Amino acid sequence: SSPSFRLAPTFPPQIRVSCAQPLRTAMGCGGSKGESGGPKGGGGKNAGGGSAKGGQKSTDMKVANAENAEYQAKMKFCEQVPLLKRLPKDQHPLVAEAMVMQEFEKGAKIINQGDTGDEFFVIRAGTANVERKEEDGSVKALATLKAGDYFGENALKSDELRQASIIAAEKLTAFKITRAKFQELGLNDYLQFANRRAVGAGQQAESKAKPPSPKTPQEKQLIADALRSNENLASITKLDDDRVNQFIEVMWKETVAAGAEIIVEADLNADYFYVVQDGSFDIFASQLEDGEDAPKGDPQVVGTAAKGGSFGELALLYFVPRAATVKATEDSTVWAIDRGNFKRILMQVSEAKLKDYVKYLDGVSILSALISQEKKQLATALVEMHFTKDEFVIQQGEAGATFYILYDGQVNIIKDGAIVSNLSASPQRCIAQYFGDGALLDNETRGATVQVCSETAKTLVLDRDSFDMLLGPLKEIIKASEQNGNRAAAKGSGVLPGGIQDGSKVKILRKDLSRIGLLGCGGFGTVELWEHKKTGDTYAMKGLSKGYIVKTGMQDSVMNEKNILMMTNSIFVIKCYATYNG
Repeated sequence: SSPSFRLAPTFPPQIRVSCAQPLRTAMGCGGSKGESGGPKGGGGKNAGGGSAKGGQKSTDMKVANAENAEYQAKMKFCEQVPLLKRLPKDQHPLVAEAMVMQEFEKGAKIINQGDTGDEFFVIRAGTANVERKEEDGSVKALATLKAGDYFGENALKSDELRQASIIAAEKLTAFKITRAKFQELGLNDYLQFANRRAVGAGQQAESKAKPPSPKTPQEKQLIADALRSNENLASITKLDDDRVNQFIEVMWKETVAAGAEIIVEADLNADYFYVVQDGSFDIFASQLEDGEDAPKGDPQVVGTAAKGGSFGELALLYFVPRAATVKATEDSTVWAIDRGNFKRILMQVSEAKLKDYVKYLDGVSILSALISQEKKQLATALVEMHFTKDEFVIQQGEAGATFYILYDGQVNIIKDGAIVSNLSASPQRCIAQYFGDGALLDNETRGATVQVCSETAKTLVLDRDSFDMLLGPLKEIIKASEQNGNRAAAKGSGVLPGGIQDGSKVKILRKDLSRIGLLGCGGFGTVELWEHKKTGDTYAMKGLSKGYIVKTGMQDSVMNEKNILMMTNSIFVIKCYATYNG
């Protein structure tokens, strides 16, 4: 079996620690002695007090175990929160040590709008509501935060007034870090907080789902037929029986009085999709005259929706304002589904498909700053959209906010009326193409037209608002990635302010090392001395036989050793800089 290798820095023989630069001071260990200077375990006047000491020892062990359990929970939490995943692994123990757990009862105000603060929170369990008091005295619900979400980040920079109130919607547990601790650890060098709409100004509150209503077989069939006959849904994805049944299961019944407007044109709070059970609706839309940007005259009736019809899907898919007003012409009954369930059902894909989607995202250069977990989040948010021959996907000169991945079919790229290139994709050959990626950064004007030239073209679509809601603005993520990269390149030595080693930033390639000689042999392998050709730094490389590790059942122990050594951040503890196979 091929061996694996682990790299650690070397040190003078009289020192039993490792560091980036060899220490110049010798250290040693004296023999353990009792308080009186006698041998450890020697008799003393309290030698007979075993019972009292045993009880104290038991209490101390319980306290230590509780502290260890809490610390492990913090470490695990750091590994699960996307924001903290951006930190080098050797920073996780420092963050875990700095975090203080705090509990809040339902209704407790964690942050109060208008107050100054110096604390940042990450929710461990529970949910919280974000509310903002408007100038007219009304309170506007902005968002709902859940486990893993964070808030209060602006307080880490300055005494800025809180822009909204955060209220516990249920019993909530959160980890808290103060500004002083945050700056002391130098975390501002690593974490760049996005200007998130969810906790800032503008993000609408989460749509509320009502309990499903019972349905007769005839009603279920009506809903199923309505979903399958909706052209917009059909163009996005294939509605198989499983998806249709999931829609039916969560929908609830509502009555609409004659004359009531169930949807209002230009409304940003587009939270529901409807299927008409009984009655009818008129659909009104404002008309634009040639060359005008603003609507002229009263809205005109552009369509109707009767029994078996459906409406409201586009605004839910693309986070755009309602395109028309829908008004009941008689007392009517509809089936409704909220945005959350609507998108969840449409987006459901198999694990295998998710992996394919992530591979497509890996090929998009503008997304290279994202970590793997973030790409997986985006993969679950991608929506399929199909086009037919000669159909325009995007047109030159239009404002764009949507990014496309072409995974099956062919399209022509047309600029100023002339074909300048052609993109071809095939799932069989694992070839995908993408375009419109600049829309994830800005409201760009499309620089070219994309037209389908194959019989069909299948794409995966993501709009900028969906991206921002999931991860925050891409511009901020790229900026943070570039800044971190520049700091690492400029420092070179892998030393952070305060003398803390940051070995995770030092990239050591095996080809840049040359072997000097053998340091020693052990039961599991050898330890050799290697020198870095460019810097002259020396490292100890431990070689392990994979076959022997498997034979002795030590796989978990080896992986634990590696992970612990990757996280150590002290000049007095050996640090693992790199691992290799071969």
